Amino acid sequence: MSTAGLEAELRTAAARLRDDRGTRGRVDSNSRELLETIRVLLAAREPLARWLEEQAQYVARSGMYDVLAVDVARVINGTGEPGPGQDGHIEDRRSGTALYEQVMRAAGEAP
Repeated sequence: MSTAGLEAELRTAAARLRDDRGTRGRVDSNSRELLETIRVLLAAREPLARWLEEQAQYVARSGMYDVLAVDVARVINGTGEPGPGQDGHIEDRRSGTALYEQVMRAAGEAP
């Protein structure tokens, strides 16, 4: 990948971390460890975004890159929403979308 492509990937990952649309809400879990992990990851968002931005600037200036930074950016950029039964699937039972889908299924219509 070109240095411009690497720079864009690093900047995209930083922007994705900073995008907090839809991140307000409740997490209902019996796992204290899971809740602690979520808390730590949310707290790390801004420092991690700053680091990725700095790495993008480094790539732009030097043409060299940190392999770890690129790996982290690719994980962030490649993380989509897994489907039911896949690792990482989140069952949404309380949002308006989930309730609408329940009503549609009850009415015999596919959402």
